[in-house]
Amino acid sequence: MNTEEEEKPRTRCGYEPHEALRALESSLGQAGAVSTGRALHFAADIVTSGGIDVFVRAIWDFAFSHIGIASPRIFVYLKKRIEEIHDILKRIPDEQAYTSEEFQIRIGEIVLVVRDAPTRTLVTWPKVGVETHLEGWIRAVAAATPTAVLNKVWKAEGDSPLLRTGGAELCKAITDGSLERALFWIKWFFEEEAKLKKEIKGASLSTYDRASPGSKQKGGVGFFIMALYAEMYKELADKQLVRMHEEFQCILHMWKAGDTHIQGSARKQILTILTQILCEVPRWKVPAAPPLIKDPVAMSQAIRQVPKFFREVIAYDPPKSLPAILKAFRSRGKVSKLKKGEAVETKMDAFDKALDDYFSRQ
Repeated sequence: MNTEEEEKPRTRCGYEPHEALRALESSLGQAGAVSTGRALHFAADIVTSGGIDVFVRAIWDFAFSHIGIASPRIFVYLKKRIEEIHDILKRIPDEQAYTSEEFQIRIGEIVLVVRDAPTRTLVTWPKVGVETHLEGWIRAVAAATPTAVLNKVWKAEGDSPLLRTGGAELCKAITDGSLERALFWIKWFFEEEAKLKKEIKGASLSTYDRASPGSKQKGGVGFFIMALYAEMYKELADKQLVRMHEEFQCILHMWKAGDTHIQGSARKQILTILTQILCEVPRWKVPAAPPLIKDPVAMSQAIRQVPKFFREVIAYDPPKSLPAILKAFRSRGKVSKLKKGEAVETKMDAFDKALDDYFSRQ
């Protein structure tokens, strides 16, 4: 092996970090006992190589992108289990935690539950043409009447009239059960906000403070949409048209809290899932989240095998350089050839950039 190969950071089991991460991600979505074993092996390897945050981010990304509305209970479960894992790491040193069966079971159970959950095809967001952001366009197309919920949320002292006009269209789309139209208006809001900020530094469609305690950002179109969604959910719940109170509140909180493990693409999926709950669930025969675990006995038996995978992994020495391996995890093996700042402009559309900009200020 040449010197360059020897200097490459490796996980505890000797994999290049990006290879281990990709193997975990692919095995999460594959069926069969072999894939289950691969998922547990790579999860144990990544976590005991110092990549707990990388593991958590991969799990969240998979849940948002591939599970979503098919099993909304997964988000309540993951939030609780991930908090428990971080609590363990606060109590005892990392290497000691890796040998703790409590810690091992938490990691392995997450992998098994996520793999066992039903999946759903990723929703494609509609296109929003540049002509829709020309002056006067929204007045020409708006036809919906503001609802009582919208009038309750919209505040003249801090919200743009565009939010009231567009908000009425968003409410109408959700009432009609039109997911595509609802997502169109959400995307339009964020692109319009990005356009406004580009024209006037610091400007926003909403300056009204709806942020959670401790948040750096006090206004913004995202918080307006979340406030509107919260009130729309209450209205549907009062009519017994939806029964996902804990799930909806959990997902809503994840958007507002600005968790660093949840990146721009995942936040886009949060918007999708919340919109699906409002649009689709009231039309379900049973408007509630299905049970998370289909076969508790089989799940219990599988969980008992988890420590074996960890024992095999921690038999190897820990990585030599934690900073180097964490950098390798983040880069995913890619070498950027773009100049600083170019990647954002060339790889992201206006909506994704607006989401990333929105949360980078929190």
